[in-house]
Amino acid sequence: MKYLPWGLAGLLAIALIWALMFSAGGEQIGTVNLARIVEESARAQQLNQMLSDRYNELITRFDLASEPDEEDLDRPDRERAAYAEYLSYRLELETQFQREVDGVIAEVAKGKKVTLVLDEDVVRYGGQDLTDEVIKGLD
Repeated sequence: MKYLPWGLAGLLAIALIWALMFSAGGEQIGTVNLARIVEESARAQQLNQMLSDRYNELITRFDLASEPDEEDLDRPDRERAAYAEYLSYRLELETQFQREVDGVIAEVAKGKKVTLVLDEDVVRYGGQDLTDEVIKGLD
């Protein structure tokens, strides 16, 4: 039992050596700043404009532009229907954008021989920032 801590320390040392040898073999880590991608990408702005246009269309179609009044009894139902359509369309656009971002990240990573890409928010130090290339790839 008294040799157990030394055995664990030996296993940890072997694991550390293996990890260092593996990373020395060309393992590259990339990072992306998703907030910047959403903020600076023309594609994200285009999808955001599409969502805004749909919102305005829903307001018109469901006759929600005027202030609510007590005589408009079915307005809450129209508001719920409009909001449900809005959320559905928003989810569709977000899913589409996420697929596009993932595809561009994969292309950029492959071109730069990066084998792992992490969100910049979870990386404390290091990694090759791919954000600018991803933004360019989306536009």
